[in-house]
Amino acid sequence: MIFGLFVAAACVLVISFLVATVSVLRHNSFLLKAYCAMVALMIVVQLVDGLLAFTYSDQVNQLASDDFMYESLSKAAQKTIPPIGSLSSDAEVQFWANTQDLFGCCGVYNSTDWSVFWGVTGTNNDLQALHCYPQHFNDGCEKTIRNKISSNAQYLGAASMGVLVVEIIASFLAGYRAYTLAHPEFEDK
Repeated sequence: MIFGLFVAAACVLVISFLVATVSVLRHNSFLLKAYCAMVALMIVVQLVDGLLAFTYSDQVNQLASDDFMYESLSKAAQKTIPPIGSLSSDAEVQFWANTQDLFGCCGVYNSTDWSVFWGVTGTNNDLQALHCYPQHFNDGCEKTIRNKISSNAQYLGAASMGVLVVEIIASFLAGYRAYTLAHPEFEDK
């Protein structure tokens, strides 16, 4: 939800920027006022979005619950039954291979998670094909994924606050331009 709000607000702002540009070029104060209203609404949305990201970053972590990770690992394991020659292009398999490679981890809690779903013990070569290396056999991906989600939620909140500042400036500038269009005598001074 937090990411969706952020993307929706960004899309509305890009489209409304075009409205503001047309309204300035055509000296249309009504469109500028509409732009100010849209930006004001987006300011509220961005403020709520940023506050949600900071406030609920720990609850966002619950999205990475053990059940979801085990379900994902199960799907990947079904498509990679040993002996593994080459990796499947399946999204789940690619997710686990890339995650284990990037974060230096193996399985949800450790390398035996793969064997549970395979029904047999995979060899080191099978695990290494999934970028699960011996030095990380005891390092599960669960904590790493949760930490990454939490830190990204906070970055999203910070980005939302940064965009908020730009929106406030844009709103004041559009309001000023709408005022000068409505009162041409003010602009001449």
